[in-house]
Amino acid sequence: MEKDLIIGGFTNYNYNQLKPWVESIDECGFTGDKVMVVGNSSDETKEELLKRNFKLVQMPNDTNIPIHVLRFLYIYEYLKLHWQEYRYVVTTDVKDVYFQKNPFEWIENKFDKDILSYGIVCGSECLKYKDEPWGNDNLMQTYGQYVYDEYKDKVIYNVGVLGGRAEYIKDLVFHIFTNGVNRPIPIVDQAVFNVLIGKQPFKDITYLAQMSDAFACQAGTVVDPSKIEHFRPNLTEKEPIFKDGKVYNADGEEFYIVHQYDRVPKWKESVMKKYSLEDLIVIRT
Repeated sequence: MEKDLIIGGFTNYNYNQLKPWVESIDECGFTGDKVMVVGNSSDETKEELLKRNFKLVQMPNDTNIPIHVLRFLYIYEYLKLHWQEYRYVVTTDVKDVYFQKNPFEWIENKFDKDILSYGIVCGSECLKYKDEPWGNDNLMQTYGQYVYDEYKDKVIYNVGVLGGRAEYIKDLVFHIFTNGVNRPIPIVDQAVFNVLIGKQPFKDITYLAQMSDAFACQAGTVVDPSKIEHFRPNLTEKEPIFKDGKVYNADGEEFYIVHQYDRVPKWKESVMKKYSLEDLIVIRT
């Protein structure tokens, strides 16, 4: 029987910074393979991951390519050798993500039961590029005016939470990496991803999950209290609900994955309390 895989990557984080991601994987009921692409890391952090049955893939530290982009090369290197062992793969950011429910239940229900043949799923940020200043500027700097004009009115989909069939994820991360190097600016993974899924062959096989699907919540655009008053008039969906330590969509359905929880003080406090963490520095990833 084919297994499923959760894979992520990091550099310069300690175990406490990874703890919600790592431990929520087991708590959500996932029993497949767990792989971590590791850059600069202490032996203690590696030991903690190995204790929790992670396979570790070493990533070089002597490169000018930022982790945002470089991780995709080493995720590809692992999948190139092992993709046939897996049915579905989920890859996410690791510092600001945790799992509330097993995401493979969602993927299985959608991909195996839907009449359309999806290969990839990603989550909406519920804002168009032109309405999100960071993304808007990032798209322009990454591609220039021509591509910007074509994509400025499109909704942004977050590259920090991806799932799908193993072969599709393998080839998607290859394309993100190869299109993400030698760009005018270093951090381009989100813009590259959105351009890719806006065109064939990715366009027809990518399921663009909305918050109403309850797959993933991208809190940076739909909840962040420092930005929500500005963003709210342009949101494409109703805001999520936080109740008793859980995040739900507007219909009361529990999200499978929560991303960018550290942008929301109440959410971050709840996660830190659950995992007995000291204060963590908020870094955009």
